Amino acid sequence: QVCTSCTPNREYVRVFDVTERTALHRHHTGRMCHKCGSQLRDTIVHFGEKGTLTQPLNWEAATEAASKADVILCLGSSLKVLKKYPRLWCMSKPPTRRPKLYIVNLQWTPKDDLAALKLHGRCDEVMRLLMEELGLDIP
Repeated sequence: QVCTSCTPNREYVRVFDVTERTALHRHHTGRMCHKCGSQLRDTIVHFGEKGTLTQPLNWEAATEAASKADVILCLGSSLKVLKKYPRLWCMSKPPTRRPKLYIVNLQWTPKDDLAALKLHGRCDEVMRLLMEELGLDIP
């Protein structure tokens, strides 16, 4: 959750589901900021929305990181929300200059046709096999 009335925005990390009262275009959680008393909101980008918060979502830094990446690895995401962010996929670059996209998901995604590799599998199992192949321990 986040308080957008505080400067800088005050973040609250919860160990429970904060979305009981939130939905598309309804982000207030029903809880209040401990500092200023304003309503807290979730930080979720619901299907059909485009994220408006700069923090903690930090789209600017994500876009910058994507522009420098050689590879984008998407694990377990439907990629339906992220399809509204073409800069994250470096779509303004020619296809040969874009980062290679690898997708691990049990279902179809809108980016499957752009992927260098699409694996229909469970993320934990794929990552276990990848870490084993790389000779890396899983913490």
